[in-house]
Amino acid sequence: MENKLSIDSTKNKESFNYVNCFEKPLGLILGNHDEKIKNSFFLLLKLMQCYNIECFDDSSIFYTIEYNEALAYIFEDMLNIQMNIQKTHRANLNNVIKNNIDNGRYALVPGNLKVYPGSEYYEEYDWKHLILVNGYNDEEKIYYVCDNTHEEGNDGSQYIHGTIDYELLEKLFESAVDSFDISSVWSLDIEENAGSYSEKEMLMNVLDLYLYNRSEQPYMEIDLMNTVQDKIQAGERIKTNCEGEEILKSMEFILLRTIRYKEFFYQEMVTKLRTLDFDENIINKIENVSLKITEFWMKIANSVLINYHLMQKFDMDDQIIRVMAKEKEMFRLLDRVKGELDS
Repeated sequence: MENKLSIDSTKNKESFNYVNCFEKPLGLILGNHDEKIKNSFFLLLKLMQCYNIECFDDSSIFYTIEYNEALAYIFEDMLNIQMNIQKTHRANLNNVIKNNIDNGRYALVPGNLKVYPGSEYYEEYDWKHLILVNGYNDEEKIYYVCDNTHEEGNDGSQYIHGTIDYELLEKLFESAVDSFDISSVWSLDIEENAGSYSEKEMLMNVLDLYLYNRSEQPYMEIDLMNTVQDKIQAGERIKTNCEGEEILKSMEFILLRTIRYKEFFYQEMVTKLRTLDFDENIINKIENVSLKITEFWMKIANSVLINYHLMQKFDMDDQIIRVMAKEKEMFRLLDRVKGELDS
C-alpha cells in the first residue's frame, strides 16, 4: 500500500539562523495551508523568543523542542489548531506514522542526526532533529519525507523531497528516545476555522503582548550580557568546540541567536503590516529602525563575546544607551500602529 500527501518545500525558506529544525517543518506545514497563518505563528513565537514576556518565561521557548506553554497558546488559543502528541515506541512507530498519513496529517518524527548518514553530525555527536514525513510505501518499505539533514554547508533554507527506509527512521527515532528522552510523534489538525482571527485581530494580539506584557526588563540581550559578566567574574571560560547539546547551551550561540530571532520578528511584523495595506511610510520606518536595532545589538554582542574569550570585564553603557534609543523608537512606532488599528 502507498499513500503520499503533497507538500511544497518552498513555503518556508528561512535559514537555521531564524528557525531551528523543530520549527522549520511546522512552518512548512502551516505555509502549505495558509501563508498568513505561518506568518502569525512565527510573529508570535519570535516575539516570545526575543523579548522577555511576563506570561511566557519558560526557557524552553527559546529552543522549541518540546510542547511548551507558549506553543500551546499559539496553536490552540491563537490559531485554533490542535497539536496531536502521540507517545510511541519503535515497535508501533510505523503504525502511528501511517495512521496520521491516512488521516491526512503530516507526521513529525523526532530523530538523532548522530545516526543519520550524510548529516554533518553523523557518528560525531548527538543532535536533535524533527523529520517531516508526508507519505509511505509499504511495498518498498520507505517513507517520503521533506527534510534537511544538516549536511555540511547547508543552512536549512531549502528543504528537499526524499525517502527514508523504515528501518533507518526507526533507528533515528530510537536514538532520540535513548539520547533525549523524546518519544512522541507530532501532527497538526488544521480545521477550516484555523486562523479564524482576522489579520487585524491577530496583529492586535501580538502588539498587546509587545506593548503591555513585557517584563520590567524585557531585553534578553541585557540578561545574557549580565550572565557573561558573572562568568568572567567567576573565571568560567566560554565553551569552544562544543558538541551536540552543549552548542545550544553556549553563551555565544544563545546571544547571537536571540538577536537573529529579533531580526526575524520584525521581518514578520513588516510582512503582516503589508498584508493589511498599512501606511507604507510607517512600515518603512519600522523596517529601517529594526535594521538599526539588529546592527547595534550585533556590535554589542560581538564586543561582549570578544571580552568573554579574553576573560576581561567590559563596559557597554554607551552602546546600550544607543540601542535603547532605537528600541524606544520602535516601541513608539508600534504603539502608534496599535492606536491606528484601534481607531
